[in-house]
Amino acid sequence: MNIKQLLVLFAFLFLGSSGFAQQSGELYDAIFKVDSLMISTAQRDCDLESYESFLADDFEYFHDKGGFTPSKEAEMADMAIFCGKEQRTRQPLRRELIKSSLEVYPMDNYGALEFCDHLFYLQINDGTEKLIGSGKMTAIWKFENDEWKVTRIISYDHQPLAEIELAPEVLQQYAGDYELPDRIVNIVTEEKLLRVTDINDGKPGWTKNLFPETENTFYLNYENVVYEFLKKDAKVTTLNIYENGKIIEEAKRMIE
Repeated sequence: MNIKQLLVLFAFLFLGSSGFAQQSGELYDAIFKVDSLMISTAQRDCDLESYESFLADDFEYFHDKGGFTPSKEAEMADMAIFCGKEQRTRQPLRRELIKSSLEVYPMDNYGALEFCDHLFYLQINDGTEKLIGSGKMTAIWKFENDEWKVTRIISYDHQPLAEIELAPEVLQQYAGDYELPDRIVNIVTEEKLLRVTDINDGKPGWTKNLFPETENTFYLNYENVVYEFLKKDAKVTTLNIYENGKIIEEAKRMIE
């Protein structure tokens, strides 16, 4: 199904839906349950057999960052990568449905249409979590043979989201270059976050966003890595990098 066909389908579903959005009741509870079992539980726990049981044979997935997944088989291949040892070790995620955002529309002779917002958390190996993002989802559920199967998912408006929000002038004070024996660590502001880029022989390489956790500590959206900025006489002078709570590098700010 191409985008044009999908838009026609959604127009049909909206026009053909009976009644207003349900935020309580039997249908609402049923969709909340299957959503939770499929995404918040089976996907989180990488229970691939359970996850696959919720997918319709003609399943399609549209994602604003990951692109189009054209089939059930392709989705399970992607899930195998998502649940692979390396990926799960580096970035174990938990998705939390914001229940107050959940809206369910009945679709006569078919099933239900779901709208919801959700949050994503990085699970740290000490049992804590860190907020890393938000997103929205629309899903079409089909009720057949006494089972709910999802036929289409549109996942969109994914935004980075941190534990706290810092003022622009606070973020700006950390911008600059920090020197390590093997590279320069460049820090710039990027909207409500910082961006770190490793500079090797004058060329930019690895780069990622840094999410604020406190006024002077920031974290990556994978692994348990923290960047800490230290001051002396009210000026930022040092960048310490921690992994799993242990300092692994100390970089001095270069004189501008």
